[in-house]
Amino acid sequence: MLLTKYNLNADDIPTSGTRLSAADIQNHLSTKDISQSARKDTSAVITKEIKPTVNGTEVPLKSHERGMLSTVTWHRDVAAAGYIELPYDQSLWEAYSQSFSNQHGLLLNPLLPLMAWRLVELCNENPRINATISTLKRYEYAQTNLGFTVQSGNILYLTVVEAANQLNELSFVNKMIELQRNAASHKLSPDELQNATIGFSSMARWKVGRHIPILSPHTALMIAHTVDVNGQAVLGASYDHRVLHGGDVVSTLIKLSKPESTS
Repeated sequence: MLLTKYNLNADDIPTSGTRLSAADIQNHLSTKDISQSARKDTSAVITKEIKPTVNGTEVPLKSHERGMLSTVTWHRDVAAAGYIELPYDQSLWEAYSQSFSNQHGLLLNPLLPLMAWRLVELCNENPRINATISTLKRYEYAQTNLGFTVQSGNILYLTVVEAANQLNELSFVNKMIELQRNAASHKLSPDELQNATIGFSSMARWKVGRHIPILSPHTALMIAHTVDVNGQAVLGASYDHRVLHGGDVVSTLIKLSKPESTS
């Protein structure tokens, strides 16, 4: 399908094994700067879809729906997506969150922003998780732009704290709380909705047992957090296997499962 989509000849593409793989094609595309144009133009994929035979009405996509389409298309066509999860004891995080809230007089529960802040710290420790692939090289970002999903009505936002690694813990938590409020009133600025380099998503409010999020474009890791109906906390991660392997992800999840102060 990729050969047809980009009008390529299999004989022109170097292989990494005994057979040509999708990863070989993507690597070839990146060297020719073909994949970049494809990422910007999702219509190349849409026009190949077969129109349903059942009668219906075409409804134009809203801006946030077009953004979701672009994200899902990148995840499908570019990233070599994998998923890993592990259960953990959330009592340490709950205690840390309560202590932090009492210390700083916060009105909202800061547990999830604090976990997201821990992820920012882990990016400083291991730049591999805050990276992507570009022209056959690992592109490690100079700053951490933390993407954090926020559900507001029927709209799902990926809010972004730009240069989160330049903030301290309290400033980051306050920024996350501000973004959630802005999302609730649909008053997010463009800068607060773009250029995530790593992501964090939680569906704990819905008590789901498993949450497998879609990777944002040009990211290699999206943390998935939930607490199921039995109270079991679970940390998972969607990841780009071109950048990270399972050991990288498991190590990150284990470190994220507790506050640094309890390590």
